[in-house]
Amino acid sequence: MVKAFNKKESKRMTCHKKYKIRKKVREHNKKLAKKLKTSTNKKKKTSSNVPNCPNLAPFKEDLLLDVLKQQEDLVAEKKLRKKQQQKAPPAVKSEKPVSGVRKAGKAVSGHVVLSSCDALLWVVDSRSVPESLSDEFGEALKDAGKPYVFILNKVDLVPLSALCKWYSYLASIAPTFLFKSTQIVLSECDQLVPAAKQSIAKHSGSKSLLGYLKKTFPKDATKVGVVGSESSGKKCVMSSILKSCGRTKAKQGSETKLNENIRLLTTPGLIESSEEGILSILSNLSRYMNYGKEVVEALAANMTAEETMYHFTLPEYNHPQDFLPSLASRYNTFVGRSPDLAAAGRVVLKRLRDHNLKFFVQCNEHPEANVSIPSAMLAEVQDFLWKGDALPLLSHKVAVKINVTEKKKKKYTDMETEEDDNDGEEDDDDDDNESDDEDEGNMESSSDDDDMC
Repeated sequence: MVKAFNKKESKRMTCHKKYKIRKKVREHNKKLAKKLKTSTNKKKKTSSNVPNCPNLAPFKEDLLLDVLKQQEDLVAEKKLRKKQQQKAPPAVKSEKPVSGVRKAGKAVSGHVVLSSCDALLWVVDSRSVPESLSDEFGEALKDAGKPYVFILNKVDLVPLSALCKWYSYLASIAPTFLFKSTQIVLSECDQLVPAAKQSIAKHSGSKSLLGYLKKTFPKDATKVGVVGSESSGKKCVMSSILKSCGRTKAKQGSETKLNENIRLLTTPGLIESSEEGILSILSNLSRYMNYGKEVVEALAANMTAEETMYHFTLPEYNHPQDFLPSLASRYNTFVGRSPDLAAAGRVVLKRLRDHNLKFFVQCNEHPEANVSIPSAMLAEVQDFLWKGDALPLLSHKVAVKINVTEKKKKKYTDMETEEDDNDGEEDDDDDDNESDDEDEGNMESSSDDDDMC
């Protein structure tokens, strides 16, 4: 067959060659891009210490010498300053004698605040009133003969029916005021104008309280202190009172002027409760979170079967023994086929902490005269009141029994130790036999080598 005269050569090539060419092209393009980056971003390094001076400038050497001398003088001055700072003694803060309450911030003992003030505001948590009260501190108040006022705080977490009962009980002892210290009032948010904060604070219940203080202490200069149990809202009450008076810089001093005659101590007093209750558990929840089963079992003793079935949507069960197993099946917390009781208890504690499940302690006290809440006081807090249902507790006492089990070390019997010794002796014999066999093999190999020689 005759070949075509003008037939062109084929441009086909092997895949190995084709991919090799592509690889080389990619590498070449990367190098070019890298050079472009370095050339554009790279700036000439000019020594900042020595100024740029052209060669044709007159007296160039003298100018450069003067600049170098100035730089040396600056370095010497810096060294002298460092030496003087090291030699100088540390600044000692002048300590002034402390009388009573000095600085605003952390809470001090309630007895310290009692001794340094003329009147007291006793903050009580409306969820657990008996836990917020203290017989010991009440006796100290009577002995001191100072006037005091109850502030029923956190009224937004308790239904109105329970709130009326506790108000009538506390009002039979001392003047009582409803209070709701909102987080919006206390937050130092830039979006809220101070005037808006002041108007919101007036609706928290501080208006009637300030009116009572002005009436009772019209002329005499009085210091008012704030006391309460743990996590009862002492600082929130204090700051909302100050905001309603237009005072925002309360943390700088120990006292803040509310009126011409009334001053408020900005350090709250802590009343320690001897009994462990539901509020102390919730305030220290990180300690009890690993023991959810034990805590909820103790709480179940203060609940009724009907209320638990209603609030947790449970079927009929034997209360309180089967409360946690029925909760585990309700929340679907299982480990294998067995219910995880600790996980079910943690779910309940988290709901109580996040206020998803409202609760309150029932009032078992019967005052001599039923005192109703005044309409003006109720109108101030009307928008914040809780209008739903809450879980009633029979008592505030929670007896949590935690059994910490330690891992016991394995104790070996005399028979096991003898067997271990025998096993060790047999192993030693086996090792000796192996070593003897190796020695015999080495002797045979050496004799063979001698024969070869």
